[in-house]
Amino acid sequence: MSRAFDDLGPYGGPRVSDAGPWPTEPESVAPSVRSTPMPIAAIAAALAADDAEERRQAAARLGRADVTEALPLLLRALGDPDWRVRKEATYACHRLIQAAPPPGGAEGERPSAAQLLVGAVLGALRESDDVGLRNAAIEVLGYCGGDATPALVAALGELTGDERKLVVDALGRTRDPAALDALYAALAEKDDNLRQSAIEAIAGMGLIARERVTDILYERLGDRDRFVRLTALNGLNGLEAPVPWRVLSLLIDDPILRSAALVAAALAESPEAPRALSAALATARGGAFAQLVRALARLVEGPLASHVVDALRAAPQEVGARLVQAASAAPGSGGAEPPSWRGVGVDPVSGRAQALLLAAMARAPGAADAAVQAMIEPALVETAQRALGQLGGEALPAVLAYLDRHIDPDPDLWEGLDDATAALIDGAVAIAEQRGREGALAHPPPPAADPTLDELLGAVRRSVKSPSTLVATSALYGLAKIGTADDFSRVVSQTRAISLPVARAAECALAGLSERYPEPARALARPLMQAEETHLAAAIVIEALGTADPEEIAFLTSAASVGDVRARRAAVTAIAAAAGVSALEVLSLSLADEEREVRLAAARALGRLYASLADRAGDERTRARELLGLVRASGEPELVSAAAQGGAPFRSDPPWGEAGDRMGAPASMEGGEGSTSPSGMSGGPPSGKVL
Repeated sequence: MSRAFDDLGPYGGPRVSDAGPWPTEPESVAPSVRSTPMPIAAIAAALAADDAEERRQAAARLGRADVTEALPLLLRALGDPDWRVRKEATYACHRLIQAAPPPGGAEGERPSAAQLLVGAVLGALRESDDVGLRNAAIEVLGYCGGDATPALVAALGELTGDERKLVVDALGRTRDPAALDALYAALAEKDDNLRQSAIEAIAGMGLIARERVTDILYERLGDRDRFVRLTALNGLNGLEAPVPWRVLSLLIDDPILRSAALVAAALAESPEAPRALSAALATARGGAFAQLVRALARLVEGPLASHVVDALRAAPQEVGARLVQAASAAPGSGGAEPPSWRGVGVDPVSGRAQALLLAAMARAPGAADAAVQAMIEPALVETAQRALGQLGGEALPAVLAYLDRHIDPDPDLWEGLDDATAALIDGAVAIAEQRGREGALAHPPPPAADPTLDELLGAVRRSVKSPSTLVATSALYGLAKIGTADDFSRVVSQTRAISLPVARAAECALAGLSERYPEPARALARPLMQAEETHLAAAIVIEALGTADPEEIAFLTSAASVGDVRARRAAVTAIAAAAGVSALEVLSLSLADEEREVRLAAARALGRLYASLADRAGDERTRARELLGLVRASGEPELVSAAAQGGAPFRSDPPWGEAGDRMGAPASMEGGEGSTSPSGMSGGPPSGKVL
């Protein structure tokens, strides 16, 4: 699930992403214009032009002028009536600051560009009432950083009226931790505007001086000014600093503070927070309801998850009903309040997803139906699956009711819903498996018969023949997990399905059933061996059982060389699993099979067999190594990769390196097919085909 508080609304506090560099310059003025030198007199003349664009171009060139000569012109540009000229002038100041050498360097004791700008801009701030100039001046002072702090602190003690607020704003923009003392002192002033600016500036420095800023913001949660409290709370939220519930509980009922307090509640570490938030869901409406849902969803992802579940289940019944209603309120459905997912910063889809998960945790009546319905909406599928998992066996009746309506031979009845139907089969089977595990651990064990599980098994069986590939494959995988011995014939028939995904799923299902019911599977193998059309199924069963008698080994040896491709592939894999080293001769022949699928199966089986012989010496291991040498020398990357997947130690077995290099040496061009390698083996497999 995505985090619940990516958007804090209109009062969002600072975040890590906000702590980047100052804004980049716009490209509306070409870089060549900014970097091309121009006599200062020409710039001054251009700044007096009537055309605003000409003045802007001139302001851009000030960034490459000498700062002492440029100062009067910069002040003129910063007070220009056109905001674009003023903005370009602030960028010019920024460039001058960046380009200037540090104090005490090559320029000796000459003041830095930042210091010169601070003095000039502060002087203009004292003398001018021009709003545009003042705003631009604050931006320039911020660019100056720590160089501006001493002068700004001094000016804060000298100036009066609105100028002090501007100085506080500038101190915040410097992002200099040394300014915190002056800003904190400003919180003791009587002027509310000044105090509000100070707390905003302090909150903006949270990522630079986290500990000090956090302490100040905590302290101001009890401030007499509601705006100061709000800004402090948003600042703490931006730093993800938890606020004690005893403090939050006093703020959460204030309509202005509620939004930020709910965000803070999601970061709280007290078990009391889930209880209070869950109870509030009973009466909250609109945006307040949505924010409560988001707060609880955030808590679910943290250490208080169990407390959230307990609180939701202990909440009044109408809480669960409203969560279900919220989860079911699709956009444009015209559903009644609550909630309205149209609140500020609320994404309807994520809001519904969070409400659905909470409804499932609350075991709310109707939560299962809402989860089943949500499976039809792609954006909610993942959350719906989580909700069904939370509900467990309680969700099965709703799932079964859906399957009864949508598992039908008429594709028109489920067209467009096969994704949801397949996912519901997967979810229901997972629930049934979980119930089976819980039953196995129960003392005493539950009754063997479970009508709900029997009904589910019937629905899964009917789905095996669904015209939807997705539904049929999900049903087959489900039978592998919850099917019985009665399902062997059903699965065997599907191994010959026209749809390859369905046929592959049937192979997996047959193997799963054989492992779960070995005795019926052993009895089934003999008749399957008699008909060519069921050779594939017979090989799968024998492989799953892991052992074979001489008659079965003879069958696998024959099936590995004749019959259809899938049967040969299955026989190769099965004989390696059931016959062990005696299968090496079959594998050597199969490595030269004309079908890629069979060759890959043989390489994979050979690698697996070699790995099982790793601690043994003898002719078998030598023979297996020689065959792997042929695989390595084949020049087929897929074949080499298949052998490595099976366990061939092409890289990890030190002796292999030499032998592999010898066997992988190119054969003589003059020797042709019959040339031999240094080991005495022919240069290719017995058939002479290139692997």
